[in-house]
Amino acid sequence: MDASEFLRLYRSGRKTFANVVMVGIELNNIDLHKVDFSHALMNKASLAGTKLCRANLVGADLSYANLSDADLHRANLRHANLKGADLRRTDLRDADLRGANLSWANLQGALLVGALMTNTNLYNVKK
Repeated sequence: MDASEFLRLYRSGRKTFANVVMVGIELNNIDLHKVDFSHALMNKASLAGTKLCRANLVGADLSYANLSDADLHRANLRHANLKGADLRRTDLRDADLRGANLSWANLQGALLVGALMTNTNLYNVKK
């Protein structure tokens, strides 16, 4: 799915995009509050500055995605793949990161207060 098709569907009221394939999509600085991207394939996506608070990202592949300055507070990222993701200054307060892969991710300036991180892979994270 490309960005224009996604935005058309989202603006028409659709909030569920489970299992969608959006590799390399650019959705910067958009309000996607409570969107469901569970098990979506979004590696190398650019979501910088995007509001994804309370989003469902369970099992999503966001490897090497740009999520810098994004709002992911209270997002469900259980078992998500965030390997090599740019999470600089990302708001992850109270996010569920249990079982997520954050290896090689950049977490400089990220807010992680209250985040659930049991069994989270933090190998070689930049902080």
